[in-house]
Amino acid sequence: MWRIGSVRLVLADRGSWNIHLLIAPNTPPIKKFFSSKSFVLEDSNNRSIDCAPKIDTLSSKKVQNTELVKTLLRNYGFTNTQISKLVDVDPNILFCNPQKTILPKLEFFRSIGLSSNDIPRVICASYCQALLSRSLENQLIPCYNFLKSVLFLDQNVIKMLKHSPRVLLFNVEKILAPNIATLREAGVPQSVISFTMYRSPSTLFHESHKFKEGVNKAIEMGFNPQRSIFAHAVQVLCDMRESTFERKKEVYGRWGLSNDEILLAFRSHPMCMNLSEEKIMETMDFLVNRMGWQAAVVARCPVVLFFNLERRIIPRCTVVKILLTKELVKKDLRLTTFLIPREEVFLDRFVNKYQDDVPGLKNIYLRKMGLVEPRLGSKI
Repeated sequence: MWRIGSVRLVLADRGSWNIHLLIAPNTPPIKKFFSSKSFVLEDSNNRSIDCAPKIDTLSSKKVQNTELVKTLLRNYGFTNTQISKLVDVDPNILFCNPQKTILPKLEFFRSIGLSSNDIPRVICASYCQALLSRSLENQLIPCYNFLKSVLFLDQNVIKMLKHSPRVLLFNVEKILAPNIATLREAGVPQSVISFTMYRSPSTLFHESHKFKEGVNKAIEMGFNPQRSIFAHAVQVLCDMRESTFERKKEVYGRWGLSNDEILLAFRSHPMCMNLSEEKIMETMDFLVNRMGWQAAVVARCPVVLFFNLERRIIPRCTVVKILLTKELVKKDLRLTTFLIPREEVFLDRFVNKYQDDVPGLKNIYLRKMGLVEPRLGSKI
């Protein structure tokens, strides 16, 4: 036996007892108490009573239940890694009744069309391990029925669940239904509502009053509720504090942009307000100070700010600057013309096409991308 600690227990009319916990060696510290094979009650005369049988019986039942839960989950496609994730978030899942608590929910997910691969992914998705602990009758089924009433078809709901399974955790009456009603009252068509639920479902998880404020602000800023970009605007306005939004406007304003020009950029690409201050400043510095484009020109196509500076913007701008210097392309060339196209399209239009006019142009481009080592003495 191994004694790891003792507690003195005083019993009326029976004297005092020392309780010693007996634990096998090499047992993980956190699980020692629950892994104990026995404990002993010992009186002052060193008489002891081994209480192992009761503990062993209890432990045996827990072990059996744990194995039943794991087996059930494996039968529905869960890997050992996925099961471990569930247990880490909710250890009690191993001790619940698998037939009454877990099986009905797994069967529900299967009945709506989720495959054996989809079920574990949906349940183990970030923040969604709590799905198995939610009430089937009071939460999961009502939420699914509401989603179907909005999206109409089972496959549409399944598509949404794969993208954002968290939706099943939210209160239909207090959050989802009021927010959908707000969109409809604002004249948002079904196509944009569906787009919102597929592409930015987290927007719908905000409290109804905050969501309504975001919708009203988007309309005041000139966004058309009939277009899908309206959904992105609402997402930004709901997710971002007003003070943060004003601070991002101030960052853009450092480049001489007026309030109208900043709002024009926001209306063109709402997510430009989600860019970090560092990203905005570095990209604007390169395009304005090093390449010579006006800040207002960049603001009219803010999508270019999202591209990787080292891997996309600098290499492509370097090539275009050489072509401009040699007057091989128009001076009024738009940023979107050469920054947005796919890699193979850019190579065809701006590199391969001018290889004879500018020998080594492709090597210059590849070196800027870090794909070719610069040669000794190279100036570029």
